[in-house]
Amino acid sequence: MSPSAKREERVSPTSTSQPHFLITTIGGRYLAFEAELVQGVLTNEEVGLPRHDPVVQGIPYRAIDLVERLHLPCEWLLGKASVVLLADERSRGCVRVQKVHGILETHGAQVLSLPVQFRGPERRWYRGMILFDRSVALVLNTAWVFEEQVEGVESSTMSKGISSIAA
Repeated sequence: MSPSAKREERVSPTSTSQPHFLITTIGGRYLAFEAELVQGVLTNEEVGLPRHDPVVQGIPYRAIDLVERLHLPCEWLLGKASVVLLADERSRGCVRVQKVHGILETHGAQVLSLPVQFRGPERRWYRGMILFDRSVALVLNTAWVFEEQVEGVESSTMSKGISSIAA
């Protein structure tokens, strides 16, 4: 298969498809995004300033600061980084990552539950874990990743007297 054909491959969400995850590193921690939500990956140079919201093919992607929200080290942010574009049915956003490792196809049983040590708010941050590179990648809860963005949309529409469709 040619490299260009690989880029056009999409994971379609069906009950029989195996879960696919984009494995990244942020602040020295492996984090996994559901591959079906990944719209693309850009370089730091393509996006611009660290807080700049990129516009790709006329579509804005709001910057989501997972480094701050997860309290991770941030000294790598101005160096060579990538930006992962994400979208679900309600929201669009982008996340700066230290490194993109690639797509990992898993079987349902390979996504492990969080251990009991995850007792606090982090239970909302992550959906589970995947064994990766002699370590684990934490699977991000997409609803939590987009949460502030959805709440912001709800607040602004409510203040304008418009009923919100975001849940």
